[in-house]
Amino acid sequence: MQVQDLTSAILQQMPKVGKCQRRFIIHIMDLFLRMSGRKNFLMMERYGIYSEQSYRLNFEKDFDFKRFNSHLIVENCGREKLWIFDPSFIRKSGKKTPGVGYFWSGSANAVQWGLELGCLAVADVENHTAFHYHASQTKHIQGEEKLLSYYAGIITKQSEEMKAISPVVCVDAYFSKKSFVDSITASGLTVISRLQKNIYLRYGYRGEQTGKKGRPTIYAGRVDTKALNMDYFKRIGGEGNERIYEGVVHVRSLKQWCTVVVVHTLKGEEVTTVSVYFSTDRQMSGLQIYQYYKLRFQIEFLFRDGKHFLGLQECQSRQEKALDFQYNVSLTALNVAKVAHWLSIPKEQRGAFSMADITTRYANKYILDSIITIYGKDPNIEINNPQIKQLYLLGKIAA
Repeated sequence: MQVQDLTSAILQQMPKVGKCQRRFIIHIMDLFLRMSGRKNFLMMERYGIYSEQSYRLNFEKDFDFKRFNSHLIVENCGREKLWIFDPSFIRKSGKKTPGVGYFWSGSANAVQWGLELGCLAVADVENHTAFHYHASQTKHIQGEEKLLSYYAGIITKQSEEMKAISPVVCVDAYFSKKSFVDSITASGLTVISRLQKNIYLRYGYRGEQTGKKGRPTIYAGRVDTKALNMDYFKRIGGEGNERIYEGVVHVRSLKQWCTVVVVHTLKGEEVTTVSVYFSTDRQMSGLQIYQYYKLRFQIEFLFRDGKHFLGLQECQSRQEKALDFQYNVSLTALNVAKVAHWLSIPKEQRGAFSMADITTRYANKYILDSIITIYGKDPNIEINNPQIKQLYLLGKIAA
């Protein structure tokens, strides 16, 4: 299946999209995969069929990427899914772009000048991958609590439509704060995250109460995460130098009881590293929590592929609508390419997903089809030539 065919099939389920915009969306999905160099309006004119001004105008039109990606995810992913939320830093020079400021860059491990996206993705548990859902530009907000409240608002405002796909949201340790967790759980969603290293956990008291005046005893002491009390925890997995334990304890910073997964990394018999994960759903199994959290990293691969191959941070505009369109069309093109050229392969025959391979294949096809057309031949006929097929794959990593 080609990207253009899959895009067209999804757009047929979106009757509110006009004929002209439908043609443009099909074109731009293909264009982002086959064009070399930066994905800006000048380069789009060189490789595409529209003028630079036409690309600018189309990028400033509204398009429902949420609905498009929702159709793609529901129709192609496995039954077990969860949400992933994570911000991503976007390079942007100058001072006139709306929302520009200093944001945290994970790759640089420092605060840098630019923009930031708040991105929602859906993890497909069966296929161990993630698909982009929607990205929105972060407002430049001072103060951690205000910023956390802003991030929580991105999720809670669309919590009802999110529940139709999955009730579980996975975030990294930065978001394991009471204000954020309370906002998400109040909207009916479950939060999975990792706790910070200085976390204070408490066992629940199981003994008899004295019957004396005062509040009944609730806690039975602090949890030493390196030396767990096996009356409260049980081992649920781990091989080699890894041990995985599950228990229900009180997380003081969140002021609630949670199912907690403690992972020990050993050197000989000594515990060298401890990682603690939690779920606000106390009925969720520890192995499921651990599996879900590991899937959180799939969103980082979306950012990597979007930035390296699909022009995620190369928009040649200062208009908010054009910026929003570029962010979402870059990551949506990644979705469509993944479904058309990776998910469509039977699982037992499927190798690692490579965006580099797909963009190389589309770039080769565009150049060869152009040469064949110049010589007055039909590219659709020539494609059946085994040597032509081999040229399409020239330069692929996994060819």
